[in-house]
Amino acid sequence: MMNYDYAKIAKEVIQAVGGPENIKSAAHCATRLRLIVADRSLADDEKVGEIDAVKGTFFTAGQYQIIFGTGHVNRVYEQITQLGIAETTASEAKEAKMDGKNQLQKAIRTFGDVFVPVIPALVATGLFLGLKGALLNDNFLALFGMTNADIPHTFQVLVEVLSGTTFAFLPAIVCWSTFRVFGGSPVLGLILGLMLVNGALPNAYSVTDPSSGVTPLMLLGFIPIAGYQGSILPAFVAGVIGSKLEKRLRKTVPAVFDFMITPFLVLFIMLILSLLVIGPLLHTLENVLLVIVEYALELPLGIGGLIVGFFWSIITLTGVHHIFNMLEISLLASTGFNPFNAILCMCGFSSAGVCLAISIKAKKKEIRAIGPSATVSALLGIGEPALFGVILRYGMKPFLLSCSINGVAGMIAMLLGMKGTGNGITTIPGMLLYIYSPSQLIMYIILALTVFISAFCLCWFFAVPPEVMETDAAKKKDLPKPAPAPFPDVLGAAAQGTFVPMEEIPDPTFSQGILGACCGIEPETGKVYSPMDGTISQLADTLHAIGIEAAGVELLIHVGIDTVSMKGDGFTSHVKEGQAVKKVDLLLTMDLEKIKAAGHPATIMVIVTNSDDLASAEASASGRLMPGDQLMRLKA
Repeated sequence: MMNYDYAKIAKEVIQAVGGPENIKSAAHCATRLRLIVADRSLADDEKVGEIDAVKGTFFTAGQYQIIFGTGHVNRVYEQITQLGIAETTASEAKEAKMDGKNQLQKAIRTFGDVFVPVIPALVATGLFLGLKGALLNDNFLALFGMTNADIPHTFQVLVEVLSGTTFAFLPAIVCWSTFRVFGGSPVLGLILGLMLVNGALPNAYSVTDPSSGVTPLMLLGFIPIAGYQGSILPAFVAGVIGSKLEKRLRKTVPAVFDFMITPFLVLFIMLILSLLVIGPLLHTLENVLLVIVEYALELPLGIGGLIVGFFWSIITLTGVHHIFNMLEISLLASTGFNPFNAILCMCGFSSAGVCLAISIKAKKKEIRAIGPSATVSALLGIGEPALFGVILRYGMKPFLLSCSINGVAGMIAMLLGMKGTGNGITTIPGMLLYIYSPSQLIMYIILALTVFISAFCLCWFFAVPPEVMETDAAKKKDLPKPAPAPFPDVLGAAAQGTFVPMEEIPDPTFSQGILGACCGIEPETGKVYSPMDGTISQLADTLHAIGIEAAGVELLIHVGIDTVSMKGDGFTSHVKEGQAVKKVDLLLTMDLEKIKAAGHPATIMVIVTNSDDLASAEASASGRLMPGDQLMRLKA
């Protein structure tokens, strides 16, 4: 692993994302640093992309996400939190994910939150099933002159426990996760789910096997009662209703009886409701859905695989892919196999091939640096660095090529009858789900190599974006360069009003100099002027903040406290990014009455964000100021 200065990276990330004031909180997953930001427009994607170890950025689920990859992201996160950035709470993360989403998107996101925690158990079970199929296969045992009858009974029982427990108790896992997501007590969800598979009930697998002689119990002669081993929908709906019932009871049952009465009523009511109403109805619906899915995947000429494969990357971008978790789990529980996995694995190999072609052929230094590692990540089943950091970064052509290859690969996988024994892992690790059958494993390897090589060659010749073929030096050469401004020894007042020393600014981010040396002005009018000659380096979409650079000096003019929440209402810009300005040029106008009515201080802050790089940056004003009056003195 390359050695990086993670403390330096953390500081650069904070500044590039808009400073500490723009970061509400931070969290991380296996590959990405996840920042909940106040103003997305203040995050400079290009500056972030130039930071060491960064493989790409994107904004989704209410979070600004920076891809570092495994082994790096946790170290950067540690340094970020040491610099005073708060850790993201579960409620903050949920609120950020739901921000700006419609009801359908919120429902799908919630659905994903329920089933994603179940996947690790299914991954392990899939691997156990794959090993079971490989080791206890008659062809494999014949190599040693053995048959299944020669395998000790104790060993077979242990293998059955490893490979069968998850699906036997799947309703308990799903019900537990559903209670957790919908705000109920997870342990009540676990108990309710275990009741649905209690050994006193006729086993669902035995009921569906005509040779077992096991039949469901019949209530009133027409309501069948049986266990729900391997079922998803009954446990999910029971979890939703049960958690809501618990929350309602918590509010109505007197506190002195709550500890005893609420759990009793939740389990009693929900067991009766689940066994007599929810279970019979939804188990039937679940079987119908499975028949439809299996029919779609078995359409002639592999059409089902073609459709799923082509749209999979698009579905992933929208976040709707979480709903497929239920279908995959249901297929595994009912048939023991998952044909979806083969399609998804080939999508991963396609992304890796396209990413590698772009990264090798590119002349842009950044792509050549992150492309190979993003390719390796994709080959190991983590596709975000390749998808967001390379494939989608400079246009749609590579992405659409990958989608097309995915569709063809999915069609071939269906024609070959490829099926995995689990879900949740893909590409190279996904091979473990196919070792149960030599023919399946051979088909997997051949198709994977074909997809990877085809994606690489087609992208190399037809889909490498022109932007990545430009060297960084050539790009800079083509850009018009504004006339260099002189070093600003004296900064002018940015508005007419009263001088405010740094320590008296009503915001600790500024008063403590976290962003750099600064001072403020309490404005008398709604006009904001440039404190120096320079170039507009950034302009917030909400127009409450403007960056100016000149001769090694970086200024941030921040208008008002927390005015980002006004989303530009009451602000009018008179400049644009890249524009050269002179001292006392009008930058923007603001409606002071609207700012005050919204409950925000209108203080204008002038911050030298790189004051640590200068010999000195000190305020040199007092009292009432006019635009251009001496405000601060700087020394290089």
